[in-house]
Amino acid sequence: MTLPTDPKTWPWRQVHLDFHTSGEIPGVASAFDADAFARCFRDAHVGSVNLFAKCHHGLSYHPTEVGEMHPSLTFDLLGAQIEALQGVGIRTPIYISALWDELAAHRHPGWRAEDPDHTRFVQHGDADETGWKHLDLASPYRAYFLRQLEEVIARYPQAHGLWVDICFQRPSVSPYARDGMAALGLDPFDADDRELYAERLTLDFFADVQRRAAAGGMPCFFNLGHIRRGRTTVLRDHFSHLEIESLPTAGWGYEHMPVSARYVEGVGMPYLGMTGKFHHLWGETGGYKAPEALRYEAAAMMAHGARVCIGDHLHPTGETDPSTYAAIGAAFAHVEAAEPFVEGSRNVAEIAVLSEEAMRAPRFAGMPPQQNPIDDGCVRALLECRFLFDVIDRDADLSGYALLILPDAIPVDAALEAKIQTYLDGGGRLLITGASGVGPDRVAFPAGAEIDGLSPFAKGDYLLPPPDLRPEFVDRPLFTYMPSNRLRVTSGRALGEVFDPYFNRGRGRFSGHLHTPARPDPSGFAFGVEEGAVLRLAHPIFSIYHKVGSVAFLQVIERVVGRALGRPRLLQTSLPIAGRATLRRQDDKARHILHLLHANPVRRGYLRTDHVEPIQDLTPLQGVEIEIRLGTAVEAVRTAPEGQAVEFAQNEGGRLKFTLPCLQGHQMVEIVGAS
Repeated sequence: MTLPTDPKTWPWRQVHLDFHTSGEIPGVASAFDADAFARCFRDAHVGSVNLFAKCHHGLSYHPTEVGEMHPSLTFDLLGAQIEALQGVGIRTPIYISALWDELAAHRHPGWRAEDPDHTRFVQHGDADETGWKHLDLASPYRAYFLRQLEEVIARYPQAHGLWVDICFQRPSVSPYARDGMAALGLDPFDADDRELYAERLTLDFFADVQRRAAAGGMPCFFNLGHIRRGRTTVLRDHFSHLEIESLPTAGWGYEHMPVSARYVEGVGMPYLGMTGKFHHLWGETGGYKAPEALRYEAAAMMAHGARVCIGDHLHPTGETDPSTYAAIGAAFAHVEAAEPFVEGSRNVAEIAVLSEEAMRAPRFAGMPPQQNPIDDGCVRALLECRFLFDVIDRDADLSGYALLILPDAIPVDAALEAKIQTYLDGGGRLLITGASGVGPDRVAFPAGAEIDGLSPFAKGDYLLPPPDLRPEFVDRPLFTYMPSNRLRVTSGRALGEVFDPYFNRGRGRFSGHLHTPARPDPSGFAFGVEEGAVLRLAHPIFSIYHKVGSVAFLQVIERVVGRALGRPRLLQTSLPIAGRATLRRQDDKARHILHLLHANPVRRGYLRTDHVEPIQDLTPLQGVEIEIRLGTAVEAVRTAPEGQAVEFAQNEGGRLKFTLPCLQGHQMVEIVGAS
């Protein structure tokens, strides 16, 4: 059976089937039954399965002349899995572990990456090195891995792609790395040079693998745990598509996927989201996420235009887990029914958020952090306030957005300043917060104010917005937890005031339990300033919200963004704060699809340094009110995929109003005839 290799035509439902299995475990694949294996995935509505060639233990699951097959495996498991799944119309990309290989690390300890203090880092490890060792691409391991890869491509030309895991080169001072850096005139004991060399090794490795994949006609994805923002050239040059690894209970959190997806869609490549069936982390055999959580997470991926992947870990015997595939099957049944309403859709956004991470353009060296307080805080606030937005980099086209946000710490050079000025001249609007645009010699877009340095109150001062921007329940100065960039108003319009504490807390000088109270009189500096289409705030308000989660700050953000937008927002709903809304457009079908989501992750545990926040219930919400400003006549409003008609009203200005009878977890609404 011929199955599609073009990522644009891949199925929406994928399973990532981990199989990291110690060589000490006997009877590997002893219970494997090809028919039962295929039937399990077919019945669970799965369209694609990532299958293992080599795991983190460095063991192969097929006959090999390069590496070593698992010692208790007696047949070609990978080949049997491919044949079984392709026989029922399921795609079979091949997984291979790159820079974690326990067998290679044990046999060739000199191939391991080495830190400047001459220690060797172990992931998920301890003093006994019980965990994954990082290999070094400067060492002969690179050639060894490429031979393994070539063997897999040659043995399984019928496979549908390569999924190469653990592709982060750790900056290293191993003898091989020192020699390599010396040849390039780099200093192995200079942190910046080590990073430069690690990135060079990584990009060369991508190119080596991609050439081999292309020669075999295979798409190729490199997994790094997080897709770096601001390096789109690397992504387009080396990746056939993108997969957003984002297990919300395991360090990534429920906000990682929306931040990444809102950026990745703009890259213009096919993309998937990836969660796991596990209660917490990858490989947690015997740990189960509630089916309601899987359904919600799958729906949240679709709401951001992403195909859906759910991770599992196959038991060493090769037997699938009925509990797992009952839950995955229920989630994928929902996805399958929704596919006609998400295929080929694009996000509708009126706000662009310039990513702080993208502006830094982090190097492809080491393991990328999953969080960014500035980007994450801004996206969290916009999601909770139900604004419609994209996350962009400096190369994005700004012309389609009503508002551009430069959150908290965005540097603005001459080229970016000129680009933003052109956008403003064309009718755009700009919101700047904190230190964004503040350079050593000048301030970009001062909005009628001077920056009088950073507040000396390093732990925070107090702000009091004007009445129309204040929280509905606060009329006194709010403590900020972080300092302001002091705004002295010149030609602009002042928006509220800043109050200083009596003194800094420290060196035996304090008042009360925490921070010092505010002085009764304002400091003379403004909370914000507005001039023309530009609004600037003194405080890094998105970082503050990410740090403290204050309801009062969220209300300030919502009102400030609404004012900066300068027009009625596209979407308003009566959803509670835990609700999420995205609006997508299917141009070929002349319709919008509104995605509404609601669930309440609850912090219940702390496991392996992560807060665990499971979703257990999808509580029905009755009578959710919706207003959308579309501007053109709407012919019909229906729930999707059910097709139930929803009564609606639309005024002469095109403002559409309707009430959704019930929302439980996820509901799509089809709006027909709007352009």
